[in-house]
Amino acid sequence: MSSSLNKNKRSFAVDWIVLIVILALALITSKIPPFERQFDLDDITISHPYKGDTIKESVLAVFGIILSFIIITGFQYYKKDLTYNYHQAIIGILLSASFSLLFAHFIKMFVGRYRPDFISVCNVDFEKVQKQYNSYNISNDIGFGPRHLFNTTICKTPAEELYEERRSFPSGHSTFVFCVMSYLSLYIAGQIHLLDKKVYIWKYFVVSIPYFIAVFVAVSRVFDYRHHWQDVTIGGIIGLVFGVMTYYYYYPSLRESSCDKPYQRLEEDDINERNGYRETLEMS
Repeated sequence: MSSSLNKNKRSFAVDWIVLIVILALALITSKIPPFERQFDLDDITISHPYKGDTIKESVLAVFGIILSFIIITGFQYYKKDLTYNYHQAIIGILLSASFSLLFAHFIKMFVGRYRPDFISVCNVDFEKVQKQYNSYNISNDIGFGPRHLFNTTICKTPAEELYEERRSFPSGHSTFVFCVMSYLSLYIAGQIHLLDKKVYIWKYFVVSIPYFIAVFVAVSRVFDYRHHWQDVTIGGIIGLVFGVMTYYYYYPSLRESSCDKPYQRLEEDDINERNGYRETLEMS
């Protein structure tokens, strides 16, 4: 029993070390200047006004973490198990969110897509635009390509302040919220035994609530002109994949009778059951 406990403690320690490393990498990749692609001032997809964020990144992160802790703590407190099950649920959702954000930041860094409100934030210096246009003015009758393509050197806004404007694809908000909410939805489904063949409509309603939240956050990024629809779609898919994949790494299928218990806890229960069986045999 003590060896099993020590093994679990070592496993938990490794999980937290990995989590810290992933968070550090996610922070580093979020600060690296993204690839700078050229753009056309006539591109209407990046010409929308700057509106700001309906849901700020920091608010979303705090909300997601607090909601996760409240739900997970509530279930585990009700079941009087704030040890192994609780730890696995918490580390699982933190790892899934961290993995998904690292993946999203990695893509952002190489794609460098401009946000829909980029030109508004850029604050174009039209004297530089005219200078470049004149330098390629071979003929007014020729639509020479380089004459119409620019980079951030024509912006009055400092380049460092434009980094985020070049990190539109994929949406970090959508990635994070779909990852956390899909994990929470599956966690709730497991704790209430959604697929136990007892048809209670309230179960399906409760399990669907996290997805309503995720969709609202993702859509807000489009009507705020902070992301293109492709950004939130791919971001949502990335988050969904990491949320589902991480959940099933820690928990069995929802069709299992023990779907509310993580794998490592199941191993411990099996050991306890075998020890109890041995004790019964010895006493008899």
